Amino acid sequence: MQATTIKDKRTDAPRTATLAAVTCRPFTSSGATHTADGVIRNYSGKGVYMETSHRFNSGAILHLRIVEYPPESLRLGDDMRPRSICLAEVKWRQELTDANGLQYGLGLRYLD
Repeated sequence: MQATTIKDKRTDAPRTATLAAVTCRPFTSSGATHTADGVIRNYSGKGVYMETSHRFNSGAILHLRIVEYPPESLRLGDDMRPRSICLAEVKWRQELTDANGLQYGLGLRYLD
């Protein structure tokens, strides 16, 4: 499989398209956290763009875990896939509308 790269106007890093299913939750010391499901639409070595129905604020630190890669991603090497588990900061958020209701698009930067 050949990876599709996308040039995003918000970043200098080339992006690779995917449809990886993810769960995420705020990274916090308090016990009360909300876990949300989402889909990573594209990624780079610096971060991901994901869509979710939960509204996370800019600046929030999220614990991301991929729960399912699309079948074609499994043939790629580990360095060609998005990080399977990581911490990432919400850099920006946009509202999206679809048939299922309000969704949010999030630009996330990996925290090393």
